[in-house]
Amino acid sequence: MRFPYLWSFLSFSSHHSFEHGFRNYKLLRVLNLDRAPFSCFPPELVELIHLRYLSLRRTMIRELPESIRKLKYLEILDLKKSNVSSLPSGITQLTCLCQLRNYGHSFQSSLFFPDTHGMRVPSGIGRLTSLQKLVGVEVNEDYESVRELGKLTQLRRLGILKLREEQGMDLCYTLERLKHLTSMYVVSLNKTDVLQLDSILSPPKYLQRLYLECSLSALPGWIASLQYISKLVLQYSNLKSDPLKALQKLPSLVVLELRQAYAGEELCCDAGGFSKLKKLGLHELERLQRIRIAKGSMPGLDRLDITACTVLETVPDGIENLKNIEDLVLWEMPSTFIKTVERRRGEDFWRVQHITTITRKYESQGRWVSETLL
Repeated sequence: MRFPYLWSFLSFSSHHSFEHGFRNYKLLRVLNLDRAPFSCFPPELVELIHLRYLSLRRTMIRELPESIRKLKYLEILDLKKSNVSSLPSGITQLTCLCQLRNYGHSFQSSLFFPDTHGMRVPSGIGRLTSLQKLVGVEVNEDYESVRELGKLTQLRRLGILKLREEQGMDLCYTLERLKHLTSMYVVSLNKTDVLQLDSILSPPKYLQRLYLECSLSALPGWIASLQYISKLVLQYSNLKSDPLKALQKLPSLVVLELRQAYAGEELCCDAGGFSKLKKLGLHELERLQRIRIAKGSMPGLDRLDITACTVLETVPDGIENLKNIEDLVLWEMPSTFIKTVERRRGEDFWRVQHITTITRKYESQGRWVSETLL
């Protein structure tokens, strides 16, 4: 109350009561209320017309008022891990907005990987042409909103959730117009929904991070043309052909994760493949029996994670060729596989510094227990 000329106020605690409110802080530009004990939106906030940054992260607020349109200079609105599930139409009048993000995670369909939920956006979201980051948009049955996102041509980061199978073509239409994208997160409504993404003729060529959480009839060919992609995560893809063959020539790829993404029995990497890869994750590939790593492939790999590949017979053939590997992490692997690792570590794993097994002990409590073998 003694600082009426305050420009910035940042709180990261759930113990502050804010009993005096914010009416006296008319000059605030930056307001961070992370974890603040609010169950509804404080109405006086819309009177802080000079706000450029507003964070309501991890609050219990469920909705924003239509009067949010008064914050006409707002540039960043952070609702991450809040309870806001839809945005009012007034948000479309915040034409200075550069970043709008609202997403959270919960474990429902998988023990290992969280489901992502976000927010519904109103019609007219395409008016916010200054947006560079828009994360957590749930489209569901709103077919028009998928195409409307194509008007946001300054976007660098886009997260789009709850896509239906029949919206794949609309997504392709949008992505061809987002030339500046560097990060994209795509999640289908159901993991069995097949998104047809092959028709993209001119993908965003500056993509650095790509997450596809959906079923695919085949790996889209344009992914192999992404010269700057450094992280690629494929989940629920259910691919029939070996994705390593298609991806091994990517020149900048550092992290690759396959999560229930491959329905085949063998993965192979050729000599010279994955020249920059540092981390490889193979998760819940239920039919995978063999992994073959040719000499001269993955020269920089330092971590290999294998999760719940229940019929994998043994460690990858050629693992001794990985000159820089330091960590081998085994999640929920069968005891026969672990015994093979213990038996062969003297001959194959002399370069590995750490081998860690992680299992779920006590099913009722869901407690994870790790054991270091080396």
